[in-house]
Amino acid sequence: MRAGVATLAVGLVAGGLIGIGGPAQADEADPAMPAVSLVVGLRTPEAAAVTTRAQTDVVDRLDEHVQVVDAAPLADAVSVDVPADQAAAAAAVLRTDPAVRYVEQNHMAYAAAAPNDPGYPYQWGVRKTRVSTAWSATHGSSSAVIAVVDTGVSVTPDLTGRVLPGYDFVNGDSNAADDNGHGTMVAGVAAAAGNDGDGIAGVCWACKILPVKVLNSDGAGDYTDIVKGIRWAADHGADVINLSLSGTADSQLMRDAVTYAMSKGALVVAAAGNDGSTRRHFPAAISAVLSVGASTSKDARYSWSNYGGWVDIAAPGCNPAQAKRTPQNEYPIMVFCGTSSASPMVAGIAALLASKTPAPTPVKIRSVLSASARQLSTDWLTWGRVDAVAALSALPDTTAPQVSFRTPASSALVGGTVSVGASVSDNASVSRVQLLLNDTVVASDVTAPYVLRWPSAPRNGRTNLVLRVYDRAGNAATARRTVQVDSTGPKVTVTKGPANRTRRIRGTKYVTAQATDLHGVARLELVVDGKLVTTYTAPAPGDVVRHKFKVQTWKYGKSMTVRVRAYDSLGNLRSAPARKWYR
Repeated sequence: MRAGVATLAVGLVAGGLIGIGGPAQADEADPAMPAVSLVVGLRTPEAAAVTTRAQTDVVDRLDEHVQVVDAAPLADAVSVDVPADQAAAAAAVLRTDPAVRYVEQNHMAYAAAAPNDPGYPYQWGVRKTRVSTAWSATHGSSSAVIAVVDTGVSVTPDLTGRVLPGYDFVNGDSNAADDNGHGTMVAGVAAAAGNDGDGIAGVCWACKILPVKVLNSDGAGDYTDIVKGIRWAADHGADVINLSLSGTADSQLMRDAVTYAMSKGALVVAAAGNDGSTRRHFPAAISAVLSVGASTSKDARYSWSNYGGWVDIAAPGCNPAQAKRTPQNEYPIMVFCGTSSASPMVAGIAALLASKTPAPTPVKIRSVLSASARQLSTDWLTWGRVDAVAALSALPDTTAPQVSFRTPASSALVGGTVSVGASVSDNASVSRVQLLLNDTVVASDVTAPYVLRWPSAPRNGRTNLVLRVYDRAGNAATARRTVQVDSTGPKVTVTKGPANRTRRIRGTKYVTAQATDLHGVARLELVVDGKLVTTYTAPAPGDVVRHKFKVQTWKYGKSMTVRVRAYDSLGNLRSAPARKWYR
């Protein structure tokens, strides 16, 4: 038994509460590694003696797998401190313990008073996204770094003491001051100090800003400088890289830089652009980038915000920000609108998540922000509007949901619009179920009982389907199923009857038709002048179906168009060539 645990055991036993014993099987913790406190709820009766025994047993079992640094009893629960780098493993072990009802991180709380920043009353965005509520649990951490790759950043009272040394790729020097003003306001939205009586309250009060100047005084810059800036930010410790800039051209150079940044542990967040169109803007449209559109105070899309399936999430698009110093030595508060303003709000929330211990990966942060987003009434983006409280609440959840196909059956024959039923469960809350075909989402559903409708045409033959479910924490699970798709109607021919362009048609004529289909012909129909005249339904769908139709030619005008069409058992349709007759 380790000395720290032994000391705890003695103190608790003396109080008649809980003892911790038994040798630890995990490696000793790094003394420099901060501890994470987990709250473990127990499935126990209310009797004190039973609860005490259960607390002891749960901690003993955990101690066999990870380093237990400290423990203390709670009502129907026990708090357990473990090294930060073992927290995920500890949570996984605890969730498999039948005596454990829940596991959650022991969060911090702060006074709920509104910040005294003069611009705060006008910051509807931080209230809409519940950032203001999240402040009761966290203000972020000075260890979290947001790189503002922009026009540079000038130090304002709101950013004093938190702007790191940066770099200017426009002029090739280490002076990353802002000669435009754009980058300074971006930094303010993301990380202006709150409750300091000055300016506004940014999202992540404690976070550091890494200024990277890649745009000139006119707010323009070439891709090569931007790419250099992304890589430099990743190399200098950025947890989140904000790109409130966009161009209309794709670039492999840019894609490679984003991939590099992710490999270095940075999440890349980018503005979707302000053209009010579905045209893709870059780098936001790069799949590895978290792209941000702009939403209004009523959760509608600002008309100038770009939109479409390539835009991931939305954030408020008009936010007050403290501008850089004027010649009169003032720092005015200005309303900063655009997807350039929405993007740093998301970057700031991402930094709040990155401030957690243990720090989540960029992929995890992106998944949590997306899956926990509030669904909007329109379909102009993939996920929804960012929600800080939902994201922070979901982060401790590492348990993946479960999903399976309810319908169709494995190897089933399907066609037309296929209803794919999903059976889904999760320990917390399901966010979304998606149906994928060749890694492309073809349908999604956000409400139980989760039925996804997939127009299967024009596919034919063996097809592999994938169901993917996300919970609010961004954890995902998949299920796979193979079906046989038939999107082709029966082959139908007229075997007997007046030929096309026959003249002097009189009386009653007969048309004999034959249809064939591997999966069964269901019915034949006679259509004259575009109107259904007669239907023949096969007694049972068969590979070959024949029928003789009667056409009473005197019922029509000087000319008539006669056609026979056939349906298979899935509703697929095909017609024989039309025949035109003249009376």
